[in-house]
Amino acid sequence: MLLSWVFLNGQSLVSSEKFYASDSEITLISETYAIRKGDEILIGIKFELEEGWHTYWENPGDAGEGATIDWVLPKGLKASEILWPGPERIPVDPLMTFGYNDEVVLLTRITSDEELTFPAKIQANVSWFTCKDICIPQEGNIDVVIQQGDFSSSIHSKEIRSYLNKVPTEFPQNYIVQKLDDKFFIQSDVDNGKHFQKVYFFPKVYGLTNFVKEQIYEKNQNSFVLEIEASRVDLQMKSFEGVLETYDGQKERFYEISYPLETSASDQNQSIILLIIFAFLGGLILNIMPCVFPILSIKILRFVEHSENSSAQTYKFGIFYALGSILSFLLIATALISLKSSGENIGWGFQLQYPLVISVLFYLFIALGYMFMSDLVFGSRLGQLSSLAQVKNESLESFLTGVLAVVVASPCTAPFMGSAIGFALLQPSANSFLIFFSLGLGFALPYLILSLKPSLLSFLPKPGQWMETFKQFMAFPMWASALWLLWVLSGQVDSDTVLLVLIGGLAISLALWLLEKNTTSLSSIKWLIRLLAALLIFISLLILPTEYSSDDQANENELLFTEDLLQEYLDNKQLVFLNFTADWCITCKVNERVALKSTKVLALMNAKNIKYIEADWTRKDAVIAKKLEEYGRTGVPLYLLYSSKGEPIILPEILTEDILLGFLNELS
Repeated sequence: MLLSWVFLNGQSLVSSEKFYASDSEITLISETYAIRKGDEILIGIKFELEEGWHTYWENPGDAGEGATIDWVLPKGLKASEILWPGPERIPVDPLMTFGYNDEVVLLTRITSDEELTFPAKIQANVSWFTCKDICIPQEGNIDVVIQQGDFSSSIHSKEIRSYLNKVPTEFPQNYIVQKLDDKFFIQSDVDNGKHFQKVYFFPKVYGLTNFVKEQIYEKNQNSFVLEIEASRVDLQMKSFEGVLETYDGQKERFYEISYPLETSASDQNQSIILLIIFAFLGGLILNIMPCVFPILSIKILRFVEHSENSSAQTYKFGIFYALGSILSFLLIATALISLKSSGENIGWGFQLQYPLVISVLFYLFIALGYMFMSDLVFGSRLGQLSSLAQVKNESLESFLTGVLAVVVASPCTAPFMGSAIGFALLQPSANSFLIFFSLGLGFALPYLILSLKPSLLSFLPKPGQWMETFKQFMAFPMWASALWLLWVLSGQVDSDTVLLVLIGGLAISLALWLLEKNTTSLSSIKWLIRLLAALLIFISLLILPTEYSSDDQANENELLFTEDLLQEYLDNKQLVFLNFTADWCITCKVNERVALKSTKVLALMNAKNIKYIEADWTRKDAVIAKKLEEYGRTGVPLYLLYSSKGEPIILPEILTEDILLGFLNELS
């Protein structure tokens, strides 16, 4: 309902602490009525409104006007600006206003000096608006007399101090404000993962933000992001100023924030640079993750094998590997950004949520293991090719090795890159690609260095028979990876489909064996064997699964995540441990083995009656993806520990038994 504006002339009441209006009354109150020269006191204008009426904050929002106070003071007294308590949101469809319902006290600090004479009369000429179905401008004069004497608390002292506690103070945490396109992002640290339940920003001036639009509050591991739509009115603000309202489950608090917008571009660049550096370091660390080792051992073997080749040739292999790695990271980033912009809830490592991708990778690892065991690829016949052809083949192999390493390795980034990747996806596309490029460059850099300086591998023996032994040995990690992929697949499809994929793997192996043994001199037989091998490969591709097919029936005692289940427990003040995991997440499985399923942890959870809920992201699940996004994550693991107050504590992504027991013991 739109406001009807009615302008009424206010009345004045001379020499009185109280002024009465038709819908409100104001009173001039003081924390004391006796002071000494040089003292400072708090004076308040108390507004008492009729039920259903409200008045306005210093920024009234889309309608109204905040109160003004014109002080008439004797010589020797000075008045500060109004100390505004934190406001309330007062929606007036289709508008949003900021103000106070029922009652408010606007405080002012009054300071005295040696020129003050007593008794001292303090007078306030007040103008304000009160609104319900209509808005009425009011004005009135009120005063109070202060005597000389020792400070003595008045009957209003407690009330004044109560409202002083509602006046915003400086925000204690580190924060930055970024303007990206038509949105502001407030990113702030939190204290030891203790997140607020709610956060809202009140701008101090009109034209900074869109008052009506909903503000989006997202929790990260040790920080939060508040997304606010900017105003369409472009007033070229030089600073982002306002009040941050927080609620921790017990008490509302208000904080002043001010961030210079004229330097925000520079600050934004600094934060992007830090993210790029962090991504680069994350790429370097990724090389030692267990899911990457079987793939990268291929490159080490290659560098040793070609250590006696020309430096230019070896460097070329490193360049192609780097290209494969970097382009793969950029392609995955493109897919994520595109799908998110179209409304899809999708996260990092999403490729392993599809049975088809897992099955293809299973075939690939089976084939790689066979090739390591045989002479199909690495034998003397390759050496008989022309040098040019060999370079081409090796370059392609290097490129594809880089692609494969990224596809398999991406789920391993979550323990140390989850938050950074989540924030990267909030950035403009250009910045996001820079971050992912840096991740890929860090991942490829060790092999670029080795290609430039193969002598760094001098601690390894010179090329010889040991390489054949090592090559054959590396078949076993490949097959181990294949078994792991098959286990991941079993969580997405039924046993019959798993059997078909196993048959396909057998067909791939048979095809490769036929190609290796196809040494006959008879052309017709040779082509017949090639045709048979191609047919076997074709059949294996035909039986690849494309959809989920398992029944996915949980055990009776197993609690699987739903929003309703979680909310039910929280409404009942129940302690809850929420585990976001996936079969393809190696870190998740290690944490479960080491910490989550330890005897001591299970006993403590049982003693405290902590409900354990598992959010299994092995399959694509939009609900789980959305929940992860609420905490600024694009991948698993994520561990949330809910107290009886309903506010979650975000646990570290790498757990030990002692770490987890420490958090559980503190839970109440």
